[in-house]
Amino acid sequence: MRFRYIVTAAALAYIAWMLAHHGIWSDGAALSKLMQPAAPVFFAGLVLGLPLNIALETAKWRAMTATPGAPWSKSAREVLIGTTFALVTPNRIGDAAARVALLPASQRAQGATAWAVGAWAQAGWTWTLGTAAWWAYTWFDWASGVELPTETVSIIGGALIVATLVWWALPSLLQMRLPRRWHDRLAKRWGTVKTEEAKNHRGNQIVLSGLRYAVFATQFACAVAAWGGAFSWETYGTIAVVYLGNMVVPTAALAELGVREALIVAWAQPVGDALPALVAATFAVWVVNLGLPALVGSWMQFNRHV
Repeated sequence: MRFRYIVTAAALAYIAWMLAHHGIWSDGAALSKLMQPAAPVFFAGLVLGLPLNIALETAKWRAMTATPGAPWSKSAREVLIGTTFALVTPNRIGDAAARVALLPASQRAQGATAWAVGAWAQAGWTWTLGTAAWWAYTWFDWASGVELPTETVSIIGGALIVATLVWWALPSLLQMRLPRRWHDRLAKRWGTVKTEEAKNHRGNQIVLSGLRYAVFATQFACAVAAWGGAFSWETYGTIAVVYLGNMVVPTAALAELGVREALIVAWAQPVGDALPALVAATFAVWVVNLGLPALVGSWMQFNRHV
């Protein structure tokens, strides 16, 4: 049996184990809610957003890796297989390793750059919108179960603003006062050379990443609404804070299963029937946006002709 089959089978086994041990199966109220969404039309929005989500991520990857005339199916295959290994590695680093490994040897350095720039742009939106949501809870007095002193809120908000600005400036900051050899290495990895081509690549990645953020945030909002929550700006704000927390808070949960549930419950502090409904909605988002693509990616990895 080839090594890739063993690795893929191990990844699938881990994901299956995580699913089987998720707390929702022992939570009768949450499981009941999961089986009976209050507004199925919003659940349809969650599911229908998946192809668009994958298409945008494929477009991001393809923009910097595809050779002229290469089919979209090849880029989509690399993205989906990457998703499988993203779930079983810390900080989704397996996504980069799997995608790059699928490229021809001559394109792997370019592939590493493509993944890094795409991840930088996507994380930039997570920082930006998460920070904006944090301040919105203060400015607009949105309801939140988290009660903190005003000074603490301001300090955290200020730190988030600084972190966001630094993140967006990272490609330029990495070039400051560094030896020439480090400039060359960073140029290969991050595309930080000050050329129009590099700037265009970063600009395209920022636009596509922003669109993708809008899609998966709307999918999450649809899931919340499907299980009885409000489809509102406040919901989007909660989602933005949760995505930011999911990115910056260290966790040992490789598949991220259960992490978002914990974050959104801690932030929103739902009571009564709202708690199991929120757990069901967040679990559904994981299954649709991460679980299903990972299963498809693993099938593609087993079947090299797909």
